[in-house]
Amino acid sequence: MITNERQYKITKAQIAKFSDALSRFNEIDLARQGIDPMIIDAQRASLEQQLSDLRSDLSKYEKLRSGEIKRLPIPDVARLGEKLIEARIVQGLSQRELAERLGMKEQQVQRYEQERYSAANLMRLAEVAEALRVELHARFEVRQPSLFDRLVPNHRENIDFDPAKLPVKEMKKRGWLEELRLSNIDLPDAELAAMFVLEASGGRRTPSLHHQQVRAGAKQDNHALMAWKAQVLRKAKRLGIEGGRSHDLDIPTFRTLVELSAREDGPEQAVRLLRDRRVAVVFEERLPSTYLDGAAMLLDDNLPVVALTLRLDRIDNFWFVLLHECAHVFLHRERGLRDGFFDVNDEEAPLIEAVEKEADEFARNTFIANEVWQDSFVRFTGSSDAVIQFAKKNKVGVPVVAGRIRRERQDYTLFNELVGQGKARSQIKRAGYWES
Repeated sequence: MITNERQYKITKAQIAKFSDALSRFNEIDLARQGIDPMIIDAQRASLEQQLSDLRSDLSKYEKLRSGEIKRLPIPDVARLGEKLIEARIVQGLSQRELAERLGMKEQQVQRYEQERYSAANLMRLAEVAEALRVELHARFEVRQPSLFDRLVPNHRENIDFDPAKLPVKEMKKRGWLEELRLSNIDLPDAELAAMFVLEASGGRRTPSLHHQQVRAGAKQDNHALMAWKAQVLRKAKRLGIEGGRSHDLDIPTFRTLVELSAREDGPEQAVRLLRDRRVAVVFEERLPSTYLDGAAMLLDDNLPVVALTLRLDRIDNFWFVLLHECAHVFLHRERGLRDGFFDVNDEEAPLIEAVEKEADEFARNTFIANEVWQDSFVRFTGSSDAVIQFAKKNKVGVPVVAGRIRRERQDYTLFNELVGQGKARSQIKRAGYWES
């Protein structure tokens, strides 16, 4: 929010700066530098969003300053301070002039406005309103308990999230709420979404997804992650797999997965194998404002769940993310699997925890033993034939080898023809594993 002329001038300068940056933004040049297209798109989107926010702030300030806006409705008491600032701007008063009317120093008004008057008591707020010559109209209504309150009276303490922040429109668009609605639960969409998340947790306290649980990278919307996790758990439950222990996912199973990576129908066979080994593999597209590739968690503290978004639709990405999440199940069942690990592909995100490093190392070493990889010149090759021959010799998928070279060399223009671009989703959907 812009509160004075100094901030107004700074905002105009920032708009010019971001506009210039966008005009000079060249996707082709960035791609030639080896930057992944996903990162390029995210950079442009970030510039556009910041420019849009700045222009919105500027427009609102100009409308207030011109007197175009007369009525300032207060949606809730917490925003009273913000409306007093807007009223000052509408009156054409500077912070210094308001301070003079109140008989205080300009710096005190600046502090009040910086904090949106959160530190001011009720008498001070009344004095400010009087100095601004504004009329306050308030109406208080006692709300009756909603159907949501009546349905889950004993679970309120288990809700460790803000239902209003759930991505309700997207959840509704994907049809996630229809099953609850068909159960004759007549609730507004926002409360239905809260029920959706709460039901997936089995009535237990729903943990917040703190930074420690989500791999570093682009900023994640924790409420969107929570909704996505709820849908994943519901899908896993519908598979009807009885819960297993970590020994169901053993070293021989990992060896079989490596062998399957060399087969054309490997992804389909891998899903079947893991479900037979009592690991619920499910697929769910990421929600907006999340950048997940995969996650590992437990259903009812018992059944291991591995979820993939196939955000990067490539065969090499499918295999690495699958083994990374399976590594969490195998290595970290007692170290956070219940709350879940939510992972962004390491092309775009640094490691933040030892467990992530362990899962990465386990996946890489399972596909190709470290000593074999370090002794091979394939790491430095530019020859597709050399990659194919190495993969054949070591009984591992060609996309896996090509993908590892690309990641290590940070050059995603290499071996585009070998990584299975655009083939992961189509194969999983053809096999019927992309359940709704």
